[in-house]
Formats: sequence, structure tokens, C-alpha cells
Amino acid sequence: MSAPPAKHPHLFPLVGLRVALVTLSLAACAPLVRPATFVGARDQVTDATLVGPFDGQVLDESNGEAVDNASVVAIWSYDRGDGFIGPNGSEVYETETDAAGRYRIPKAPLKVRGRTVRLVAFSLVIYKRGYVGYRSESTPDGAPRTDFTVRQNKVSLRKWRESDSHAEHLAYLAPPRTIQSLSAWETELANLDLYRELGGDAPAAAGAGGSNDEGAVEARGGDGWLDASQLMTPDEIRQRTRTQDRFDVSELTDLERTSFYHGVHYQARERGEPYDIAIRVWQAPPGGMAPVIETIETTMVGAIKGDEITEQTWTLETEGVYAVAFIDAENQAGVLLTCGDMQCADLATALVMASELQRNLSTRLSSAPVGSKTEVPDEEPAEEFDLPSDDDDDDDDASEQSQSQEGGR
Repeated sequence: MSAPPAKHPHLFPLVGLRVALVTLSLAACAPLVRPATFVGARDQVTDATLVGPFDGQVLDESNGEAVDNASVVAIWSYDRGDGFIGPNGSEVYETETDAAGRYRIPKAPLKVRGRTVRLVAFSLVIYKRGYVGYRSESTPDGAPRTDFTVRQNKVSLRKWRESDSHAEHLAYLAPPRTIQSLSAWETELANLDLYRELGGDAPAAAGAGGSNDEGAVEARGGDGWLDASQLMTPDEIRQRTRTQDRFDVSELTDLERTSFYHGVHYQARERGEPYDIAIRVWQAPPGGMAPVIETIETTMVGAIKGDEITEQTWTLETEGVYAVAFIDAENQAGVLLTCGDMQCADLATALVMASELQRNLSTRLSSAPVGSKTEVPDEEPAEEFDLPSDDDDDDDDASEQSQSQEGGR
């Protein structure tokens, strides 16, 4: 049996044309994708596309070890227009590196739609405190990056140096919103860098021709810099470690001294590093205590968390060093104490010193003006006492016996 004839056979071409037009219209709303400026993968035939997906690994440049928990932000940028072309927003995907330093980023969402919308760029930003950040399209010195790949990308992060500029670092990163919060602690240091570049009067870091007199800690930076040199005096150290060492007190130079951070180095005279002590103190940092906790945990890898000093206390016994750190919420302060194993006999000694530091936070933490030196009165050499020996005791006994005999006569 043949099918009945259609009532309106002349409408079928029109319906087909309408479906085709709708399909074409929807396709036109999807963004066009510009060719990528980077390659797919090293030594492999892989399409290079702005859409992705992307993957790679982040390593420490100095030792090749994996950098875990680094923040990874992927940014897809759009524009739109025919004659007059302008930006049309972006899409962002955020993740972190795993224990092996690896990251994985899915394909672009491509939710930005429009007849003249184009996906025009992709950027990858990687940040972890203690390292110089990374951007996929350029290097920190402004040169175009030529080693970025879509798949199996290798990222080598260089550790932060004292000579690096926080101002230049933030300008290079142009940090997206997620990284803005993570890098907020650098803002004040960046302002200081710019102040110096404009000719501001800021002293050089201690250690570059600084004083070697005991108790002389040279201030760096502007008015109101944190001063932690009085938290514990050399005499108090000797009382708790039961040693007779004298110390040269100077600034630690691994971190910039600011209004919220100060590091103090007690270097035992005519002794090696196992006799040294260092304290690092943060108070009311602009980024809150979270970056301080991150710094402590990054520095004290393998530390045991407890409540010996405060509810947030870390202790670590490692080769040649005992370390104790704690967060004091009441004083909005964080402290990290490291003590050489020849100065501190055991971890208990370091804990006693850390307890003393915590008690002194509310009364001895102060500030120092530009160029000032916090003076601790110089001390006289420790007196030496001749302890009686067993031979001396025998001599005394013999003398007393002789005197007794003479008296009896």
C-alpha cells in the first residue's frame, strides 16, 4: 500500500530551510577561536588550541622537586565586534598542583556567545609564596615565552631572592582575583620598593655592611617598622640554655623587614651555626594570619602540630636544629624560633624559650623609626669561676687535720 499523498507537499522545502537557518544561527552564536600562538606538546603531534585541555607539572628550579599546592589559574579572553572591536570578558578556571606538582585544566567552557564573539587568548598564571610567579605568555623580564605547551607543560619556579622587587613581581603577574588575595601580603612591600625607586630614604638591608656589635639591629624601611629584638635578650638566652656564649645580634635577611615582620639573628661569637638562634616574628600582617601559617608550614616540613605554647603550635626536630612556631591569636602574632642543637640541648629547651617569647609579646614588641638601631646594653664577659677539684678537697682536709693536730699540742 502506498503512503497517502501529503496535504501540503509544497511546505516541506520551507520547513527544511527554516531548520537549516536556525542551526546556522545557533552555530554563528558560538565564539570563533583564533589560532594558538603556542605549540601542542614537545616531541609529540598534538593540536595546539586555545580551547584546551591543558596539563603540566610545576617543579622547583633549584632542585627539580615537585611544587605542590601551587595556585594555577587558567584565563580565556574574548573580544567582539566587526568594525569596532573591543574586549568581551573572560572565563576562568582555578585549581592547585597535586603532590607530584601536576595540574590539569579542562576545555574552555565557551559560554560567552554572540554573533561576532571570538576567543582570542589563553593565559596560565601560577603562584606560590616563596617563588617568582609564572605566566604562560611572557617571562618576568618581559620577553615572550616560547616554551609553553598545551600538554605536558614543564614549569620551573625560581625561589624568591632578597634582591627581587615585589613591585615588579606584582606588575608582571597582573594577578587575577584568586591570586590577588594570595599575594596581598606583597602589596606593602611593593609600595616600599616604589618608594625607594623614587628616591625615598630607606636604609639598606642589614648584612650589607651592617653593625656587628651585640644588640645592634639596624632598621630597614619606613617609620614604625616592627622591632622584635627585645623579645629575648642574650642574658635570658644564657639562663635558659645554661651556656656562657656571647652573641652578635643582627637582622635576618631572608625576608624584608616591614611594619609587620622582623627577623632577629643571635650569632654566638667564635662559634659555628649549631650555636646560633633565630626568631621570626609577624604581627597583624595585612594579609591576615593565613600567609604566616603557610610560611611556617612551608619552612617546617614534617613538623608536628600541637598545643604546647598556644592552640596552634608546631615543633620540629631535624638534623642540627630544633624549631618551634606558634600563632598567638590574642596578640595577632606569629613566631618561629630556630635553635642550633649545640645551643639548645633538646626540644624541651627550645619550647621553654618559645614560651618566654610568647609571654613577652604583649609587653616587649615595639616599633622603630627609619634608620634607628635598637640598642641592647652591651655585656661584660662572663666571669670564670674555678670550681674545686677532688685534689683541692683532699688538700683542704689535710690542712684542717694538720691544724687540729697543732691545736691539740
